[in-house]
Amino acid sequence: MKLVLTNLPAFYKIKLFNAINEFEECFVIYTSNCIQERRKDFFQEDAKFRYIMLNGGKIRSALKLINIILFTKYDELIIGGWDEIYNWICAFLSPKEKNSLIVESSCYESTTTGIKGLIKRLFLCHISKIYASGTSQKKLCTLLGFKGDKIVITQGVGIFNYHEQPPYKSIEGVKNFLYVGRFSTEKNLSHLITVFNELPELNLNLIGYGEQEEELKRIAENNINFIGHVNNTELSKYYQANDVFILPSVVEPWGLVVEEALNNGLPVIVSDRVGCGEEIIQNGVNGFIFKLGDRENLIKCIREITNINVYNTMRYNISKLNFEEIERRQVQCYLK
Repeated sequence: MKLVLTNLPAFYKIKLFNAINEFEECFVIYTSNCIQERRKDFFQEDAKFRYIMLNGGKIRSALKLINIILFTKYDELIIGGWDEIYNWICAFLSPKEKNSLIVESSCYESTTTGIKGLIKRLFLCHISKIYASGTSQKKLCTLLGFKGDKIVITQGVGIFNYHEQPPYKSIEGVKNFLYVGRFSTEKNLSHLITVFNELPELNLNLIGYGEQEEELKRIAENNINFIGHVNNTELSKYYQANDVFILPSVVEPWGLVVEEALNNGLPVIVSDRVGCGEEIIQNGVNGFIFKLGDRENLIKCIREITNINVYNTMRYNISKLNFEEIERRQVQCYLK
């Protein structure tokens, strides 16, 4: 049995645990069930595995967790991070040879030096295996001096709401760009909007909400459209109504929305701080990766992707992706 400790019942994690549970029993312990930054639909997915929620106060929850670790028979403990006291309790109580860690933070935004780096190194001393979502996550572990048996790159953080790939169809013009996510400083949207303010022939459509919304609306020209919140299950029609997906984040450990965009047939533009970029984006094949802070490089990528020959070739390449196989490979990483 796999015993899993994670913080939130996000839909893409539930889908992943459901898939693993088809092959090997999963027992999932959730340390939280909601956060203010997410809407309820973020958590709407039926769990087909056994799970519990830790609630009723930190001391009570900690005692409950200790009881589970000491008296539950499991083959592997999968810990979803190192930033909660519950994770530390499990890592120190469970035998090291049974302990695995999911690492979704990357070397770009996670500290590896000083006190914080030392604390992470101490935690890793009790871990024998790491599930790193991508190359930059693996690099973080090596920078922290991980000495365990192995690091497995899963090429994903969960299973998104994928759909049947839309058939390839060439188009005659590229005009509509789409962003999906929170309106917060780490998403770099003010910079993105100022760029599109200078490209009035193109539309930038923004789906999401957040503390920056009013500020962003004040600086946006008429070609910038604020759509608001859209339920996860309804996003597919918005992806397919646009031409290009763009994610300019300063900090983005992975970027599930990039996978969703590709699944809906969209070429993508992402910054070089988007964690999934190294894993799934091939420059000129299915999208472009631009250098964060290089305004001209971003504009060049936008201009190049609007070249209809380049664009249609990308759409064709994306139409050949097999998302069922991508899902299968991610699940298999946890079954080896």
